[in-house]
Amino acid sequence: MDQTAEPSVPQDTVQQEKRRKSLLLRIVTGVGVIVVVSCVNFVPGSGLPFALSVAVISIIAASEFYRAVRKQGAEPSELLGLLACVLFQVEAWRRAGNTQDPFLPAFLTLLILVTMLVELVKPKQKPILNIGATLLGGIYCGWLFSFLVLLHGTHMLNYVPIAGTRPGQWLAFFVIGVTAANDSGGLFVGNALGRHKLAPAISPAKTWEGAAGGAVLSIITAALIGRWIHLPLGPAIALGALMAVAGLIGDLCESALKRELKVKDFGVILPGHGGILDRIDSILFTAPVAYYFLLILMNRQ
Repeated sequence: MDQTAEPSVPQDTVQQEKRRKSLLLRIVTGVGVIVVVSCVNFVPGSGLPFALSVAVISIIAASEFYRAVRKQGAEPSELLGLLACVLFQVEAWRRAGNTQDPFLPAFLTLLILVTMLVELVKPKQKPILNIGATLLGGIYCGWLFSFLVLLHGTHMLNYVPIAGTRPGQWLAFFVIGVTAANDSGGLFVGNALGRHKLAPAISPAKTWEGAAGGAVLSIITAALIGRWIHLPLGPAIALGALMAVAGLIGDLCESALKRELKVKDFGVILPGHGGILDRIDSILFTAPVAYYFLLILMNRQ
């Protein structure tokens, strides 16, 4: 009996199809996340729902980080780190854009002291490893993320494009939009044109072409949103460029952490992206840069 052999599919074709499906899944998930965050951003009222949402995201991100470091033998005081994530967001919301913050130094001091005291009662003490992991998780995932809440509460704009909204909501939207544009530009241009490795020892997938594509789209998005919210063109372009660099550094720093912790992703909660921390790594750096840039800009006007 004749048997017709099934034609073999080239391995390159299989890999391309996998990459295509992965990219499509990443796009769908990314768009969904941006839509949800944008909707929460524009909830009317005091901004507390936005602050609480950021707190939940930072808690999940910190939990992913602590889970990864535990696999490498650390025993962080996770409860303290997660509590710090919440308190950072609540304090940022309470300040409502006020730069005077006597609470923060006291809170950081208390966090360090309590973390050290907790380490003293552990049966297997590794103070440098455990305290370092606890503080890094709380500050990295909590404090840096709180700058987005700070921006959300500021009044550093004199114009809002839609009546009933607040200036800080548009500044938070600016940061979210420009950061997403930088990530998207880097992804698409890197996949299409990437040839020259940017930092092969840290993140082999990053290319100079992708970084350039991300920067260009970041600047264009900053200019467009800036024009919409009446942010001067020059500062908007400059901020877009700074955020592109900050976002890239944030991405590379997270890749360095994953490499040392020997994990591909910090989680699996977001299809195509990995964990929450894998998704917010750029904005942890772009939000502080945007906050201080705008603060200096507005104080000079």
